[in-house]
Amino acid sequence: MSDSLRHDDVEVTPSLRVSALIVTYNSVDTITECLESLLPELDTINGEAIIIDNNSKDETVSILESFASNHACIQVESNRVNRGFAIGNNQALKLAHGEHILILNPDTILKAGTLNSLLEELEKSEKIGIVAPQLQFPDGRLQKTCRRFPSHMDVIYNVFGISHYFSDSRRFNGWKMGDFDHKRKREVDQPAGAALMVRGDLLRDLNGFDPNFPMFFNDVDLCKRVKDKGFEIWYLPEYVVEHLGGASIKKVKIKMTLSSHVSFFRYFEKHFTRLHQQPMNFLVGILLYLSLIPRLLILILFKNQNNTKRDTL
Repeated sequence: MSDSLRHDDVEVTPSLRVSALIVTYNSVDTITECLESLLPELDTINGEAIIIDNNSKDETVSILESFASNHACIQVESNRVNRGFAIGNNQALKLAHGEHILILNPDTILKAGTLNSLLEELEKSEKIGIVAPQLQFPDGRLQKTCRRFPSHMDVIYNVFGISHYFSDSRRFNGWKMGDFDHKRKREVDQPAGAALMVRGDLLRDLNGFDPNFPMFFNDVDLCKRVKDKGFEIWYLPEYVVEHLGGASIKKVKIKMTLSSHVSFFRYFEKHFTRLHQQPMNFLVGILLYLSLIPRLLILILFKNQNNTKRDTL
């Protein structure tokens, strides 16, 4: 009997429990702490880390190469061009040999025991496709990161500020789950992609992330496809990962704001394909375009201010 299982061109080693996939871009301020927290976790469960650098201009690659030279479980690939988060993760997935996959941002810090706990939760049932921890800011504040899948009306409520004035409403702020207590464990549509434990055979069967969503909504699209296949996604607040939030995005805010609006529209184009849905797709596209103008003006006028929110709409 063979010592490994094959999923298309990916060789999966049964004894290797988890492959952590990290995509870096100018991550010099955060990647050291991230890896220092991850390495003990990988040792505990026999895992590996596959890191793709998207043409960083700072010292990120030097740091990664230093870690790789001292830890056999770390593999680093450096790209000459930045092709985005989705393609970077797919590139890492092709190199991954773990049974399951941890999608991890470089601006995260894992608490001791988190990786093993998430793995145990994922394997409790074959119906579970993804598990996600609670994300917290470095000062301990909880990040409200869970979302329902967006609808056309959610865009309208957000663009016109209705969701802001009725922030606790299931109807008017349902997309951002303003009615949900993020301290409670529950099945959700979509947790943030900063830290996700995904069933390996499922992620490979889905061919990873959709490259048409290079930076934004790739996690939303992935979760939508996971749910469409009949799998459950669980948010587990008892396990905590520290997350700085948007560390790389803040450096190129204008470009990322444009990308987020384009990806939002692409999400509707992909998942709302019936003829009767096309007029609303068109309306949403117009609203996203019009809402982009004041956002870009604000970014230009207040470009030195930080923004730690998950999304730009």
